[in-house]
Amino acid sequence: MEKQRMLVVEDEDIMREALFDYFTDAGHMVDTARDGEKALEKVNFEDYNVMIVDLKLPGRDGISVLREAKEKNPKAKVIIITAYPSVETEEKARQDGALNYLPKPFELDYLETLIRQSYEIEIIPTPPVIEEEIVTPCIWMQAGIVQKRMCTYGYNCTKICDFHVQMMNKERFRNDPRIKPYIAKLYAQLGKKQCRYVMSGQISHRSCSQLFDCPNCEFDQARQEEVDRQLEIKAKRVEVMRAKTAGLVTVKRKPARTDH
Repeated sequence: MEKQRMLVVEDEDIMREALFDYFTDAGHMVDTARDGEKALEKVNFEDYNVMIVDLKLPGRDGISVLREAKEKNPKAKVIIITAYPSVETEEKARQDGALNYLPKPFELDYLETLIRQSYEIEIIPTPPVIEEEIVTPCIWMQAGIVQKRMCTYGYNCTKICDFHVQMMNKERFRNDPRIKPYIAKLYAQLGKKQCRYVMSGQISHRSCSQLFDCPNCEFDQARQEEVDRQLEIKAKRVEVMRAKTAGLVTVKRKPARTDH
């Protein structure tokens, strides 16, 4: 996930600090606020990409903060968190534009996953189509994965089409059975000397000297080792953060408030 400008609005010190530490350590720029009024003051001076807002706050509640934040910045992704979940408040939060409504306690890496998934590519904007060009339906449209997109590159997908490369970088799209026949046909047209990493769009150019005997390919082994290394680093980071926030993420329920 790209680094985001984030605002955490939470009146409980333990939870606020846990969220701040976790996302700051992940490289995001994080501001915090203890109550709704302070949060809205910050929103007036900064366009936050992501906001994590507690439902029950001193003064202005989380729904009020959500509503005003979305009015100022409709593209902001706002997640409501609460130790007092209810169907009514969840419906209201979603109606007012909340990305998600998350009951406490929750895992911090799960929250991070929700945010990351919201940025994943669903349909990438189609490049402008010049009338004189001969256009045909994109293979992703033919497969039924995107609704409407025309190909202006003559199916030269793996070399110059950013749309195809980005779609192939997403495992859930790359392994979709609907696209596989089109990918197989595309690869067959490219010839057997193309490395599968080129055909998937992960690298720009490399000839295959192993005839796709990847397990015996030093290049493939090096790629896999790097993937394993990155996964190990991520697993260690998650383990450290879980240990660091042990007992902090499971937030004690606040005493019921009474309005006077």
